[in-house]
Amino acid sequence: MLKQGVMDELSDEHLMQKYGSGDASAFEQLYLRHKNSLYRYLLRQSTEPQIAEEIYQDVWHKVIAARLTYQASAQFNTWLYHLARNALIDHFRRSATAHKYVVEDDGSHNHAESDLVDNEQAIDTTKQLMLLKHCLQQLPQPQQEAFLLKHEAGLSLYAIAEVVGEQEQSIKSRLRYALNKLKYCMQAKLGDNHG
Repeated sequence: MLKQGVMDELSDEHLMQKYGSGDASAFEQLYLRHKNSLYRYLLRQSTEPQIAEEIYQDVWHKVIAARLTYQASAQFNTWLYHLARNALIDHFRRSATAHKYVVEDDGSHNHAESDLVDNEQAIDTTKQLMLLKHCLQQLPQPQQEAFLLKHEAGLSLYAIAEVVGEQEQSIKSRLRYALNKLKYCMQAKLGDNHG
C-alpha cells in the first residue's frame, strides 16, 4: 500500500492496475477523484435521483468487477464514462424511456458559500442555474450528452468521441450547436423575464 502523497501523483490508469494487483487504497483514490463528476453526469442524464444513484452504484460495481481484467488501452476516465453511458442506455432501454433525458437539480448547493453572498446575488445565481437546467432539457439528447461529458465530466473532445463512438468532428459540432442553442434559449428566457 502506498502513502497518500504518492497515490495523488499516480495516473488513474496506474491506480486501476494497482487495484487489480490487490491495493484497495488505489480504488479509494480513483473513487475520490471521480465520484462527484460521475454522479453529476448521471443525475443530469437520468429522470430522477434514485435512478442516478442506482446507475452510479452499478458503474462502480462494474469497475470493481473489471479490476483483474482492466487494460489501460484508453484513459481511465474515458473507460469509466463509457461504462456510465452504456449503463444509462441499458436503463432507458429497459424502462422504454430513452427519449426522456431530463436534467434534475442535484441539490448539492454549498450552503456555506451562500452565506458569503448577499441574498440578491444568491437568488440571481439560483435563477440562472434553473434557467440553464431548463435550457439543457431542451437540447437534443446527443448534444446534451456531449455538453455534459465536456462540462460535468471534464472530458476532452477525443475522450467524448471514444465514449460515444463518434468522430471528434461530430462531437465538436454537437458542442457548438449545444452552446448556440443554450445561449439562444437563455437569452430568450432572460428577455421574457425582463420584458
